[in-house]
Amino acid sequence: MGTAAAAGFATYPMVEEADATGVVAAVYAGLLDEMPFVPSLFKSLALCPGYLVLAHEQATPVLSHSTFGSTAQQLVTSVRDVARAPGDADVRAGLAQFAGPLSRMLLLAGGLRLALAGELDLPPAPGDAPAPRPVEPRAPAPSTADAPAPQLYGEISAALETPIVNSIWRSLAGRGLLEPAWAALQPQVRDSRPAADDLQARAVEAARRLPWRVGATPAALGQAGLRDALPGMAGVLDAYCATLPRVLVLVASSTDAG
Repeated sequence: MGTAAAAGFATYPMVEEADATGVVAAVYAGLLDEMPFVPSLFKSLALCPGYLVLAHEQATPVLSHSTFGSTAQQLVTSVRDVARAPGDADVRAGLAQFAGPLSRMLLLAGGLRLALAGELDLPPAPGDAPAPRPVEPRAPAPSTADAPAPQLYGEISAALETPIVNSIWRSLAGRGLLEPAWAALQPQVRDSRPAADDLQARAVEAARRLPWRVGATPAALGQAGLRDALPGMAGVLDAYCATLPRVLVLVASSTDAG
């Protein structure tokens, strides 16, 4: 049960930056070299630190690959006309900054899920565990306990049919923009669902074609003594593969709105 349980809904728990230790802290520190915050996808996977390390080993080499970046941008462009952008310029700007991260995390979630299903017949990742480092976030998203929006988190979770409170919602809450953003987007959730389902399928197929070095496979989990974690991590990835496109189709229009 997540920290927002008092609001009447269950969320997937996450390991926040302030609570990260050991290999989780090392992975977070490496992610913060490349991005301003630790995405909620990795915070959810951190519930199993050993799997987080394997997932990070698979993700790191592809993150900077030009094909990965261009594919992520194509996903954003493909759904730019699905929703109407909010009229408030600050809200649009707050949403627009997450379109790229959402599309990249969607590809990562798809690739990790394919690897966990044994469907990526590609070279293995080098298997280098990250060196211990402190976590020094530049702009961490508020946790579901800290951000003052439990009721809205419940509405978002119910509307999107997800146990995940993505970083985008927590970041908007921390900036006082969540209420106007959700007021503009919530009426569009139902009509955007077919496009989100289509995007989910296309993203998984796009992930299949990326130049992975595969790390998070059933065999790797077995070697690490983590075979029992496979169903749980598969469930987390399935939830992200469904949730991320539902959010992205709502956000993408803000990237080019005037």
